[in-house]
Order: sequence, then C-alpha cells, then structure tokens
Amino acid sequence: MSQTGLHTFGGLPSCRIFAGQRRHHRRGHAARPRRLITTAAKRGQFEQDWENEFSPGHRLAKRSKLEFEHLHSSASSSSLDSGSYDGVEDDYQFNGSQSPANQNTLHKLFGRHWDDLPAKYKLVFATSMAFVLCNMDKVNISVAIIPMAEDFGWSSTVSGLVQSSFFFGYMLTQVPGGYIIAKKGGRKILPLGVGLWSLATAAVPVMAGTMPGLFLSRAAVGLGEGVAPSSATDMVARVISQDERSRAMSFIFGGLHVGSLLGLFVAPPLIERFGWPTVFYAFGLLGLGWAVWFEQVQSGIAIKEPEVAAKLQGYQQHSGPAVKLAASGEQTVPWRGFLRNRPVQALAYTHFCNNWFHYTMMAWLPSYFADTLSLNLTQAAQLSLLPPVAAIVASSIAGTAGDALISKGMPVVQVRKLAQCTAFLGPALCLAGASLTDDSHLKVALITAGLGLASFSLAGLYCNHADLSPRYAPVLLGLTNTTGAIPGIIGVTITGAILDKTGSWPLALFVPSIVFFVTGSVVFATFASSDQQSFENDAPFAVEKYAQPLYKQLGNAKRLVGDAASGMPHFGGAQVSKFVNKVKGLLKQKQS
Repeated sequence: MSQTGLHTFGGLPSCRIFAGQRRHHRRGHAARPRRLITTAAKRGQFEQDWENEFSPGHRLAKRSKLEFEHLHSSASSSSLDSGSYDGVEDDYQFNGSQSPANQNTLHKLFGRHWDDLPAKYKLVFATSMAFVLCNMDKVNISVAIIPMAEDFGWSSTVSGLVQSSFFFGYMLTQVPGGYIIAKKGGRKILPLGVGLWSLATAAVPVMAGTMPGLFLSRAAVGLGEGVAPSSATDMVARVISQDERSRAMSFIFGGLHVGSLLGLFVAPPLIERFGWPTVFYAFGLLGLGWAVWFEQVQSGIAIKEPEVAAKLQGYQQHSGPAVKLAASGEQTVPWRGFLRNRPVQALAYTHFCNNWFHYTMMAWLPSYFADTLSLNLTQAAQLSLLPPVAAIVASSIAGTAGDALISKGMPVVQVRKLAQCTAFLGPALCLAGASLTDDSHLKVALITAGLGLASFSLAGLYCNHADLSPRYAPVLLGLTNTTGAIPGIIGVTITGAILDKTGSWPLALFVPSIVFFVTGSVVFATFASSDQQSFENDAPFAVEKYAQPLYKQLGNAKRLVGDAASGMPHFGGAQVSKFVNKVKGLLKQKQS
C-alpha cells in the first residue's frame, strides 16, 4: 500500500488493480475482482501502454484547446479520474515524474501547469507582466515627487514639469517605435524597451541632482515604455486569432491597472522606511529581472512550439493586399495611405479622446478627492485605488464578452463599436452624475464606475489596429498613440488652467472629458471598420507639391557636400578651410 492509500503494481504510479473493488466496498459487498494482471507479459504490456497513454507529452497533445481563463484557474492536468484500460476499471492518481523535483509542492501547483500551457497563453501572461511593471514605473514618481520636492526645494510648477517629462519621451517613440517593431517584431523590441526604462528608472536618484539630468532620465523611461503597446499589439496580431483577441488585449493591458495598484501600495512604505531613492532602484531591478525571464520563456516556446516562435520571428502569411506587400519583401510603409484612411483617422481621434480622460484623471483625481471631500493626501491616495480595482474587473468582463459575441456570430465591427461606445458613453453619464450630486459616497461610486467602464476600450479601439492590418498593427498603434500622448502634455495643463480661472472642478475635470466622450463615440461608430485595409493610395499630398523646390535644394546640397567630402575622410584644423573653398568652387561651377 502506497502513502496515498492506493495499491501499487510494479513501477507504475499509484492505482487500484482490482477492478470493481472500490465500487463493491461502497455497496457493502465483498470485493469481487474480475481480473488481476498476473503474467509478466501482460504486466510489461500494461506498463508500456501506461507510458504511451499517460506520458506528459501525450497529455499535452490531448489538451489542444485551453480556455483563456485557465491562466487564473487552479485546474490541474495531474489527475485522471475513472480511467480504463483493457476492460479494467481503475482509480488513478497521476503523480508525475518520480524525480524528487516533481514532488515539490510549488512545482505541482505551478510549474507543471505552466509547462502545459500553450505558448500563446505564456506569451500573453509574460507580456501582461511587462505592463504591470510599466505602470509601476509610471506611478512611482507621483508618490516620490513629494519627498523629492522637499529635498530639492521644487515648486509645484517644477514638480509638474518633472512628471510631464515622461510624456515627451513617450510621444517621441510612438511612430518610429511602431515602424521598427513592424520590421523586427515585438518579441525582439519589448525586452529592449523594458530594459531601457528599467535602467532609466534606476538612474533617477543619480540624475536627480540636476534638472536636465532628471528630465532626460524620466524622458528615457517614456522612450522605453512607448514601445510596449506596439510590441504587444504586434505579438497578439501574429499568434492570437481574432476570436480570442479581445481577451488577450484585455488581459495584457489590464496589467496596467494591476501595476497602478502595486505601485501605490508598495512605493509609500518603501519611501517611508528606506528613502525615496529605494523605490526607483527596486522597481528598476524588477524590470531587468523580467527581461531575463522573458528570454527564458521565449527559449522554452522555441523548443516546445517552434511554429509559434517562427510567427514571432518572421511575418505571418495572411490574405489581403496589405499583408501581401510585406510578404513580397517590400519595405516601404504606406504612410500617406495611413493618413488618408478614414478608419485610421477615426481610430486616432478615438485614442486621443480615450487618453484625455485617463491622463487628466490620473493626474488630478487625488487632488479632486482631497479638495471636494476634505480628505488629507494619504486618504485621497487610498481612495484613488478604487478606480483601478474597478478597471481590473471591467477589463476581464470586456474581453470575455467581446470574444463571446464574436464566437456567436456577431460581426467584429459591431463588437468593436459596441465596446467602444460603452467605454465612452457609460463614463460620460457617470461624470455628469458626479457633477450634479452633492452626496460624497455617490460621487465616489460614480467616478469609480466611470473609470471602470472606460476599460471596455480594451475590446474596442485597442483591438482595432490588428483588425485593420495585422502586418502594420504596431505602426498603426504607434501612429494613433502619438495623438493619444498629446493629452499627457497639454491635458493636465489645460485642466489646471481652467481650475485656476473658474474654481470649478466639474468644469475643469469632467466637462472636457464628457465632450470628448460624446464626439469620440460618434466618430468611431460612424467611421470605424474591422476589415483589413489595403492602404493603396500612397500618392503625394497636394501640399507636398509646394515643398518640392525645398526637397530639390536639400538634395543638391547633400550631393555637394558628398562631392566635397570625397577624398577627405578625416578633417583636421587646417582642412576645414580647404573644405569650405571646395564647396564654394563647386557652387560656382553649378551656377555657371
């Protein structure tokens, strides 16, 4: 009898050999075994078939389709109940490999389940963890800015400039980052981005002694984080089917809300006990650790599911003219086609409206609670944790509901429009109610509900880039996210200016978001599409005709400099005048 109380036979995992023994004991009858494997030949064949049938590789092959929720499920593939073999009814308990490592509790509960997950779910989970770190490194400055301002004697204006420096770097990397990701793949660029922003985060205490250095370090954090959305969109477009895309994007971008919660929880005690530099060192180290772990995950994917690794490394073949361009080896990106495309234009404006709400609320919500509810800063910060919790719940609902509607046959474009209108019109009603009520509890509940409903954008606009063009999804997201980064720079400032002029929180904080919500809903519902776009019209714009003379002059100057520099690869102090004289001579020859 084994430790589990089950009979063992040979080297097999614990099982009952006597068929019917358990059933008859339960009925109060004596055990009446029908068959007992006795001969050595039968026993050897039974052991061989056991290995073939219940090996980990065979079990993994049988689990060809896992629901996305299995990432959070505690379901384990380690038990096979009521199995049968050759007429023998058995009660199996699979114990995995007999090595000591597999007997470890953590390995049983997590390691084996992680190993059995399909590669696409591992990729989604690992990417979501990067987004957790993304917002942790974004919100840490909002907590640390208070003791930093006291140490360095900053005014509120200087503190606001330090916080806004992040968005300068974030905006600059959107279009070029998306372009590079479309060529190299998000799988390669994301760990580089995480490494960059983690190093820049750890460098903040070192660079904080000078304002330019601090500004550059925070801008570098923005540069690194700017490639994360496009990288995620690229990887999802490559390996996740359209009927699972809503859940994948919701899970990945839901990591931002988790990061906000963790950052606001962890940063204050770290700062109080060890000083404000600690939070930057700790969060930066976590990011570097993630980059190492992500490469290990990718190595495992390449071994177990090389076809997924191939999709992440190269361009996936799709039908449609937009992707045939990439498949044919053409490297030209149809920028003019993007700018002319009506669904892309609608998506860019929708992204702007969405981010105006999020960035202004993220910056001003604690101050709003402190001012209108007469709370101190700590209480206001704690109350500001409620919206991210609501957003996490809404994110899971949005992704699951969106994919369910698509699976039931609802057109993809209708699902995207329904999700986005829910993300805009729902919060607009909540903000209008919060503006009109004097009940503090109702006001907090409405604002929390509004920020939660806004997460339905994860099944709307954030999935739409991959719908329009899987090949150019990272470029499109970089393009629309450039317009989405503008509110981070001007939105916070405009909100403060309106507040100074009017003294009205609803007019400064709520009314602009309501206006953008309503207009964004109209634009997206009218012009959004889920069909793959060709972007064939890449002809020059009319305004470019006026710039042709300038282009010609620049080309001539470039050729002149090239001619003058030929044969002069190294410049010394005496050669500068020779170079200038040679350029003058060439110009005179051109004029004559």
